[in-house]
Amino acid sequence: MKKQILTLLLTLGCTNAMAAAICDDNMPRTSPTSRFADHGDGTVTDRTTGLTWMRCQLGQTWQNQSCSGEPTRLYWQQALLTAERIRTESSHGLHGFGGHQDWRLPTIKELTSLLESACYKPALNETIFPRAMAGEGKEVNDGYVYLWSSTPFPADKSVAYMEITSGAVGMHAPRSGTKQLLLVR
Repeated sequence: MKKQILTLLLTLGCTNAMAAAICDDNMPRTSPTSRFADHGDGTVTDRTTGLTWMRCQLGQTWQNQSCSGEPTRLYWQQALLTAERIRTESSHGLHGFGGHQDWRLPTIKELTSLLESACYKPALNETIFPRAMAGEGKEVNDGYVYLWSSTPFPADKSVAYMEITSGAVGMHAPRSGTKQLLLVR
């Protein structure tokens, strides 16, 4: 236990040490690799939920069993429009990705189904979603990555998002800032 705490403290204090998730090996995995069917084309199907996910965030490219490049950050309305363009415009580079044309933003419930509660930075299975903490900007450099959901909260004019560093869920106004996207079908 002392070794785990020391490792955590050293990792949190070193900005260059954020290359791999911090996981508690004594906790059972909530999102094990065996739960996903890898299609070999940058997509996986979650055997528990039946959902198929792009393994890379929008803006990254699936290459050599990993995600290369930096994720795109968009406002919520831009995110919805981009997903629509991917579905409907045959000229879009991701139209028909993985043999499918029905990619969309996930609901907050779908996003949280991916959480790996035994890990932090990111709270996702890095084997399935490599380079999940990739990106540029203050948020990523400070260790936070936010993913938009499609779930609006009309009462307070906000939209749900998931912060994948810890798996926290929050709400922001759609025009209050940009976030990254992980698409599902």
